[in-house]
Amino acid sequence: MSNYVKADLYELIKDLFHITAIPPMIQKQVNNYILDYNMSFKEIARCLVYWVEVRHEKMDIKYGIGIVPNIREDAAKYFQKLELQKAAQQKEAEKAVELENNNIIFNIKSVKSQKRKPTQLDLNEINLGDDDNATDEK
Repeated sequence: MSNYVKADLYELIKDLFHITAIPPMIQKQVNNYILDYNMSFKEIARCLVYWVEVRHEKMDIKYGIGIVPNIREDAAKYFQKLELQKAAQQKEAEKAVELENNNIIFNIKSVKSQKRKPTQLDLNEINLGDDDNATDEK
């Protein structure tokens, strides 16, 4: 949506209303929102997407896109929140890549420590030296 133009907005409106041509009333509403409310095509589109996809409201062709000025602030807050979440996710992804490039990767959830069992010594297997030499010294 970076270079959102009038044609993109009209395609969205056609999809929302399931129509093939933009009625004059909706064209007039779009022009009024741009001139009177200083809105961009992108901002109008975001309002419509917010109304239909987020709020799950229905659009009625007889009213056109008359809801747009009334939900402008709510839609702006919603999309600003989305952009902040996206920026935070991007920052975390960059941090992970940076750590990966430096070969420092920590992904430890929990480590269970296991107790070592002491080994049992068999005194019969311990070799203290030659048996022959031990008797000579006595």
